[in-house]
Parts: sequence; structure tokens; C-alpha cells
Amino acid sequence: TISGVFLRKNPDCAYISGSGMSGLTNVMKALSQINTADGADETMSIFWDERCRITTHCNNDFFTADIKYAGSKKTLYQSDDSKGLVVLIHGLESNSNSSLSTDMANAYVNEGYDTVCLNFRGCCGVPNDTLGGYHLGFTDDLIQFLTILQKSREGGAFENRPIYLSGFSLGANVVVKCLGELGSKAYTEYNIHGGSVTGAPFDAERNVKCLDAPGFNRFIYSGNFLKTLKKRAQFQLDRHCNGDPLTSAFDFPRVMEATSIGEFDDAFIARVYGFESNIDYYRKNSCYYFLKGVAVPLFIINAGDDPFFDPDFFPIEEGVDGNGNSPIKMERTQYGGHLGFMFHQLSDSDYSKQRKASWMPIELARFINHVHECNSKQANDEIGWNYL
Repeated sequence: TISGVFLRKNPDCAYISGSGMSGLTNVMKALSQINTADGADETMSIFWDERCRITTHCNNDFFTADIKYAGSKKTLYQSDDSKGLVVLIHGLESNSNSSLSTDMANAYVNEGYDTVCLNFRGCCGVPNDTLGGYHLGFTDDLIQFLTILQKSREGGAFENRPIYLSGFSLGANVVVKCLGELGSKAYTEYNIHGGSVTGAPFDAERNVKCLDAPGFNRFIYSGNFLKTLKKRAQFQLDRHCNGDPLTSAFDFPRVMEATSIGEFDDAFIARVYGFESNIDYYRKNSCYYFLKGVAVPLFIINAGDDPFFDPDFFPIEEGVDGNGNSPIKMERTQYGGHLGFMFHQLSDSDYSKQRKASWMPIELARFINHVHECNSKQANDEIGWNYL
């Protein structure tokens, strides 16, 4: 479940190549070599071709966009013969260098799509310039980036090729919420033709109870995450609040005393971003409440054994398989953990293919490509998503 993120690049784990004890031996060897610093280096890695720094609308902060071109660069964010552009959003305390970010980018590039990973504020190796950075439903920077693409397209600097959105975990929530907020404007104004995400939280109010419940999650995941979040809060206090522990910007003493994610969200996130409480924050930002507004094809892959999500909640009724009105296809695998989806056995037909990404990113890319191919067969003025 948790080690899957760190094993993604290991060929013996992304796909099992051996059977019996041979396969198990390879897996155990990989487990012993886990590097828990995955994505810790926030500077641009050699995987990405280019980085752009984007100043926010209010001119008091910035975020960055790392670009991987599917071919020879033609103009910023677009190569010569790409099918379109995928905009990728990473998860909490992650960045463009995480193995999942590069794995997903590889899957899209292999299908012929230029890929941009947006690094949330403060996640690119350089501290951001304001107290806040991002949160579960922070769509501001994504919308600004889509607007930049829209203006470039209208100005003739950017060919009118389709745009797709993708993300994982917190990034999945941001993508789904954004699509729900935009509704039909996603297609008509921003040229977004679809999206594919994994590890969508759906309802953070439900999930935080799983994260904070006594046991493995709280001891391992929440405990380690809290250390990281508290360290970031201390840094923000020193940088933006003159190190004053009695600042009115957020409740610093409660942040430092927090023993759960819920307590941290209530003391820091809710205060910094103007929510009444952590519950108010969850209810106004969880992507479940925005599913009905989605108006372009969307694919969501979650795992039934994800330990961070409420196992009894999966809103299949909002998608096409549950007779919902939104063009959403949901897949819930029996296993996979939180963003893991490791140890898949290749079929005979797969052995001849050169796999540069693991199973889940390939499935997400397959959906995007399916939407693209179906759209190319339709008239430009049609919006018919009956092929889901």
C-alpha cells in the first residue's frame, strides 16, 4: 500500500516478471531498497524538458510548470505533432519529481501528449511568497494556467489542440473540483476535452476519521505527515509572521500540539484560508460535492483497500455506471492501496510491449487517448459523451 509509491520505478514491482519464488525474491529485494526520499528534491529534475515560473494574478506569489514534450518543441507548452496537452496536478507535499508524477507523465507522453506538471506554491524548491500555498480544493493556480493557455490559443501562439486534466490524491480532488466548478465552460472556454485521476478523496470529512483513527494509519502515516506539516507551518511562521507564536494568522500553539490531521487542518488550513473549521473546509472542497457539475468525460481509478479513504463510500451512482447524469467513468479495483497499484502480472500480449510506466498511469492514459480518438471522429460542434 504505502511502499508502492517508492517501488513504482522498479521493473520487478511495476510488473512481476517472474513466477513463484523467483518473482517473490525480486519483490523482497526491491522492498529492501526503498528510498523514502521519493520526490524530496523539489528542484527540476532531468526528466522534465523545461520549467516556467508563473506569477499569480495578484502579483504577490508564484507557482511553476514543468514541461515534458512529446516531440520537438514548437512553442511553449506544445511540440510539433502532439495530440494535445495533459495538465497534471500532484498530491499533498509532493511535486513534479515524485515517481508518480514522472510515471504518469511518461504514460501520457508515450501516447503522444505533451505534459505539464503544475507545482503548487512552495513545492518547486523555492519558498513561496505568501503564508498560504495550496489546499484540498485550491483551484486558483490551475484556472490561471488554463486561462494562460486560452489566451495563447486565442492570440495564435498556441495551436487549438485539446487539453486534458489529470491528478493524483489531493491533485485528483483539485482536478475534479475544478471540472465541477467550470461545468460546460471547461469545454467551451478552456478547450478541456476530458480528465483522468486516481486516488480521488471524494469526501474528506469521512476520510479524516480513517486517517485519525487509532492504529496503523495514525501511527505511521498521520504521524509522519504531521511532522512534515508542522515543520512547514514553523517555516511559514518564521518567514511571514516574524516568528510570533501568538500571530493572528493561524493558531500556532494548536498546530504544534496537533496529534491528528483533523486538528492540524482546523488550526492551520481553516484559519489561513478563511474557513470556519476543518469540517467547513472539508465540506466546501471535497470533490464529491462537485461531481454533478462535471461536463466532460472523466475517469476515476480508486482502490477498494485504500487505507486513507472510507471503505464504505464510493459514489458510483454519480457516474455513468450508476445512471448518473455526469459523464464520469469510475473504476474501483479490489487492491491497490493509496496510489500503489503495484505487482501486476503481465499478460502474454503485453510482453512484446515496452512498458515505460506502471499499470495505473497506463490505464489513465488509455482513457485520455480513447476520448481523444472518439472526439476526433465527431463534428467540432458536437459534445456527445455516449462512448463512455
